[in-house]
Amino acid sequence: MFRISIPELEEKAYKIRRQLIDLIYQAGSGHLDTCLSLVEVWLAIVYSAFFKFDPKRGAWESRTPLFLSEGHACPLQYLVNADLGYYPVEEVFAGFRKPHTLFQGHTVRHLPYGLENSNGSLGIGLWQAYGYVLVSQELVFCIVGDGEMQEPSSLGFLTAPFFIKPAPNFVLIINNNGLAQDAAIGLGPLPQVAELYRWQMIETDGHDFKALGRALQSAIEEPHHPSLIVCQTIKGKGGNPAWEGQLGHHGVPPKNEAEYQACLQGLENSKGQS
Repeated sequence: MFRISIPELEEKAYKIRRQLIDLIYQAGSGHLDTCLSLVEVWLAIVYSAFFKFDPKRGAWESRTPLFLSEGHACPLQYLVNADLGYYPVEEVFAGFRKPHTLFQGHTVRHLPYGLENSNGSLGIGLWQAYGYVLVSQELVFCIVGDGEMQEPSSLGFLTAPFFIKPAPNFVLIINNNGLAQDAAIGLGPLPQVAELYRWQMIETDGHDFKALGRALQSAIEEPHHPSLIVCQTIKGKGGNPAWEGQLGHHGVPPKNEAEYQACLQGLENSKGQS
């Protein structure tokens, strides 16, 4: 299922969360809550047995592309790619959100660093990923947010494999933390639309590595239809407990030492609970 053990994945999740807190506090900017909600999901994908990559050859033709459509979660991507060996993590800390670096607040495509797509406008990554799978016919992953799926172009995207061309190798993963910038949200008509247009829909705990492994395996084994994995997550998971699953903290970094320490204490208290 995974190339490393569950305890090793849990240790990596702890390390990445600590780095996220440090990175975004240092920069004074960034979407910490969204990144924290996706840690297990991202690690489960890149450490799965069927995810192919080579940090020494970022443009390797046999790689498994992972597109990020929920672009403001890119600090997580930067740190995980450092963990995978694409570059030293010190480069991320030195360059995040600074001029003339690759590590901006939204991703700029750069294959040597494992950055598959440029993003910004919500919904664009879905179409980028779908275009790739149509050309390559290989396994492709794409991560989107639940708020992002409220965009008409995103919800309408679910019709594409039905009307344009089937894409059984396409795995769309929704970070379903239930909170947009200013309101609690649900999936709305998405489950019905997915069923109507013949997606395999899988719901799973987005903080449980075993559950994520089973969901990914089911998606890979589906021979005829694209798969939609809805990951139930908690916004701000493993950070400041006063912020977990609460409105009002979207894109808000720890603003002072007290908030930073509260995030670190929350991380310590949550260790081993994912």
